Amino acid sequence: MKKSLRALLLVGGMLLYGSQAVAQQPDPKELQTRIEKAMSNYIALFDQRDAGKLAELFTPEAEYIDIDGVVFHGQKVIEGEFKALFESTPPVKLQLNLISIRPIAENVLVHEGVARHIDEKGEFVSGVHYSATHVRVGDKWLMASVREIELEGTTPHQHLETLSWLLGAWREEAGGTATSTTWKWSEDEQFLLADFVLKDVTGVAMKGSHRVGWDAGAKQFRSWVFDSTGGSATGLWSVSDEGVWSVNLSGVDAMGVGHSSLLTYRGDGADGLIISQDLRTRGGQTLPGMTHRVVRQPPEPGRAASR
Repeated sequence: MKKSLRALLLVGGMLLYGSQAVAQQPDPKELQTRIEKAMSNYIALFDQRDAGKLAELFTPEAEYIDIDGVVFHGQKVIEGEFKALFESTPPVKLQLNLISIRPIAENVLVHEGVARHIDEKGEFVSGVHYSATHVRVGDKWLMASVREIELEGTTPHQHLETLSWLLGAWREEAGGTATSTTWKWSEDEQFLLADFVLKDVTGVAMKGSHRVGWDAGAKQFRSWVFDSTGGSATGLWSVSDEGVWSVNLSGVDAMGVGHSSLLTYRGDGADGLIISQDLRTRGGQTLPGMTHRVVRQPPEPGRAASR
């Protein structure tokens, strides 16, 4: 489950949690008022980042199905996911928009809506459409099931904001070679672009470019890499539950020989990255892994950071 989305949308139970039993055909205006008030209460609770209280909005045997189809079953498991989210991500603001809420049987309601993560700068981080099924337990309404659905209309730029930590100039010096990489938005801001230069004692050894875009079919980020020797590679990105990003690259080198590697990015302080190349092969032969550290460079005087 992607933590950038998880717990963003676990809002349905709060809409009716603690309310008295409603009639089988409730008054629409009364229900709308109750929902709007409860949405405000939920946002306040989410801002407190209280995993235990949020988990109480679910039935003991509730299930949560994320956007990738992964099922999390049971109140305790869902509470654990909330805790993991809050421990691994900075605070964000929620924007909640109700689409519909309707009774489908006695003591059963379905609520649909859209929720978005907004960062401290007011910029869109992530969002999703969701559907939640509620059941009445005593005088409370709790969530029995929540399913995430891809948010239609999300632009490639909005998806790529997740990787905006790459933006800026990075540099590494090791073994007599200096590597400089600068990431920026494309002119239309629908791609992330990088130019890189490798220099040894003789001068420029290689130049290249790296483009990252949103692959709507795979629902993942895709990389395209080209270098000045004629080599190229492509691959899809993924993120671990700990928030570590990696891209599985495969391509050919300057001699046309096939190669592959797993490129992993780990944060190392405010201005550092540990970049690892694992599972390396060339021409079907296994190669040793590599790890190096790059450091973010400050903007040049009089020039703003890349965007």
